[in-house]
Amino acid sequence: MLFFGKTDKGRTRASNQDAFAAVEFAPDTAFFLVCDGMGGANGGEEASRVAIDTAVKSISEDMEALLENENLDKSKYLPKILTYAAETANLAVYDRATEEPSLTGMGTTFVGAVVTGSMMYVVNVGDSRLYLITENEVTQVTRDHSYVQYLVDMGVMTSEQAQTSSKKNIITKAVGTGDTVSPDTFTVSLDGVKYVLLCSDGLTNMVSKSEILSIMSEEGELSEKAEALVAKANENGGKDNITTVLVKPE
Repeated sequence: MLFFGKTDKGRTRASNQDAFAAVEFAPDTAFFLVCDGMGGANGGEEASRVAIDTAVKSISEDMEALLENENLDKSKYLPKILTYAAETANLAVYDRATEEPSLTGMGTTFVGAVVTGSMMYVVNVGDSRLYLITENEVTQVTRDHSYVQYLVDMGVMTSEQAQTSSKKNIITKAVGTGDTVSPDTFTVSLDGVKYVLLCSDGLTNMVSKSEILSIMSEEGELSEKAEALVAKANENGGKDNITTVLVKPE
């Protein structure tokens, strides 16, 4: 398995409130996470950092126990492990905000995945996304927890209108804004998948699916593709922090 991550503050933000992690547990098993923090002053940066650190610690401990016992069914336990990591990160961010008045209300998106062999287990809170990229298609696995997605689900707005709406950055669920959170989980086969992309909305608001597919179809190393995605987001405006984690399953 090959993977590469890159984060960039973009062209208009004063700081970078995004963060990511990639942790390999075995040659065919790894965990990936992208967080896009929000909150005044240093709140967003702190929220994403705390969420990343807490989730990585939680996942690492649970994965060690899971991999040591070959009799355990990964498909049964991995969604629970990912959910627990998100819940633990949520409480850590919430507690940190409660302790420090200047951080009140901070939170972060949270999209993570464990790739193991030909399977992937995904967890999501907020509007950072995970995509599958095949030879001819870019498919979103996660579902945004956002106001415009709610309007799309209600039939009030089309997906195309949601993409250009002035309210598209309003999220309805985040890690750390309350003492509990209910993440979504997904189980996905990687058969036929060339790449997995985890990213913040600084990428998806600036780069279309067709542009992503075009970049990913070009020759080059994984690092070059990640660099090209970030460069395209900046070229198209770079209005937010940009984070991309690319995974090439073996």
